[in-house]
Amino acid sequence: MSFDPTPNTLNTGSKMRRIALLLLCCAFTWSAPMDDAAASGLVYKNYIVRYDRGWDILCEPYVVQAGDWVLKIFRQKGEIAHHDFRDFLGIFERLNPHVRDIDMIRPGQTIDIPLRKLEHGTLPGQASGVITIPFVTLAKVEEVIHQHAEHYQVRRGDTVSQLISARYGRVGTRAYQEGIKLFQAANPQVTDLDLIYAGQRLYLPDPSMRDEAWYADMFDEAGNLKETLDADSTRASAAAPLRPGAEPLAQAPGDGSPEGVLAQAAAVVGGELRDRGTYFLPEGPAGRDFEVDLSRHPLMEMSAEKLLFTQDGTIMDRNAALVQSQWPDTKVIAYDAQSSVPAVVGAIFEAIQQPVDTGEEVGFEDQGVQVTVRAKWIKPQRDQRRLCISPIAGPAEQTPVPLRRYLEQNGIVLKELLPGGEEDGATTAPAERHAVRDVLTLIPMGQKDFVQRLTRALGYSFVPNVAISFPYAGIQIQAYANLVNSPDGREVLVDFGELYGDAVKAIRQSGLHVVQIAPEADYTTIAAQLLAALETPFLEQPSFAGAQRPPTYNTTVTIQGLLVDDPATAKRTLLAPFSLHSAITDLIGANGVAVVTW
Repeated sequence: MSFDPTPNTLNTGSKMRRIALLLLCCAFTWSAPMDDAAASGLVYKNYIVRYDRGWDILCEPYVVQAGDWVLKIFRQKGEIAHHDFRDFLGIFERLNPHVRDIDMIRPGQTIDIPLRKLEHGTLPGQASGVITIPFVTLAKVEEVIHQHAEHYQVRRGDTVSQLISARYGRVGTRAYQEGIKLFQAANPQVTDLDLIYAGQRLYLPDPSMRDEAWYADMFDEAGNLKETLDADSTRASAAAPLRPGAEPLAQAPGDGSPEGVLAQAAAVVGGELRDRGTYFLPEGPAGRDFEVDLSRHPLMEMSAEKLLFTQDGTIMDRNAALVQSQWPDTKVIAYDAQSSVPAVVGAIFEAIQQPVDTGEEVGFEDQGVQVTVRAKWIKPQRDQRRLCISPIAGPAEQTPVPLRRYLEQNGIVLKELLPGGEEDGATTAPAERHAVRDVLTLIPMGQKDFVQRLTRALGYSFVPNVAISFPYAGIQIQAYANLVNSPDGREVLVDFGELYGDAVKAIRQSGLHVVQIAPEADYTTIAAQLLAALETPFLEQPSFAGAQRPPTYNTTVTIQGLLVDDPATAKRTLLAPFSLHSAITDLIGANGVAVVTW
């Protein structure tokens, strides 16, 4: 058995390749004049970034033109509308609240068209709300593809569908069909996709190309590749004046005054505080309305509740209990100048008949990752999301921004109260991401190949086809097996069904450890068998705390994998049979754990 020379892929590689490509394009553009047929250049376009439910949304400001209608614009813009129109429509409505009816837009109206969802920190300058994206303009699309392709030498057993599906997804999907078209454009000499031979050199299109802003422009409406790529596909007359993305909601006043405390509490629970004007409570069919001066008794409106606040036990000099009995739909909450934000929040939840300490937890499962959030107060929202509020001891106990965004993407809005009552900051705030360098993705071609790649990733050695000699029935027998060595000298033989009869028993009696791999064993089972045989400490289904604070009110992330803690290598490694969200790898990396997936 020989080692596969194809290196495993580091998750950071594609990003570095894109950066290198951009620098190369810049140098190439300004230093090398070419003929018109192949001339290339860079076109820079400005976009804004808006925030929506845990995502940064790349948006194009657009001025509605005569003859435009919303569906027409949607069809021309971005990948969100193409992949999930309902999701796109919801984002559009939340980012453009001034458009009350999407069937009635008027010329001259400025709207923000959501183009793509971005992970936090994906693009330079993203946190500022304005980014500039370079578009590569080439006369021929084939040139773009070749610049984003890697050389590959066909091996025995390779097929085009196998090579493309490994990079672009399952056979039959839209991404796979696009990958096939890119492959054909990069390899015009391959006239029959079912006929490639060992040793043949091909170009394999890099799937990271799909992350580029100009990728969708390479295909026409029928899904076929265009001959030329026009980066400036939008009309200049339709470009709206550039402005920064919508600012995050300003923090409520933190001056410690009663009004400031109520404003902060309203921001935490998602309510709207009104402390000016007059509020009318209906007195009854035969009487007058009861007028409430909101400067004396502020009103907080929530999704389904109305709350009046009093400092003296009365509402407009009328007994608060009497007001509560006459208007049961309006709750009355007492507070004073010494009330803290957590105390007011607790009173709000008590008034709306939710226990002061719910003791509840909410969560979700995401492709092998179980996320559980425990909070002091949990409130269902009208849009089916859950608001989770907990007090924390200080900034050191805050949940990292990437994890909070990930929770919000999955319907959980996390709010954490600092001792002074102020909120710990919006999820739109810039945040450092952990540089997780040890994220390795294995692409094994079978059980033996998996063991070889896994042992190498763990810092062990794998030696195939080692000759072993052992006594059997009075004679010395020689056989061949695969040997795994740990750095501190632990050894184990791995048998993939190549040893027959009583050979395994005889080898074990000679003092060697043997791991037998069943043909139906999955990779996770194989990894657990191998670690157990090597006596390497590991934990199944490990859990990680979302923040550095007690578990009472915290987020827990449990992963359906194995956490290896090998003292011989002084390295902790998480093994998982699926890819992990960047927020999860950030969390794991912050705990000093490397990640290996397959």
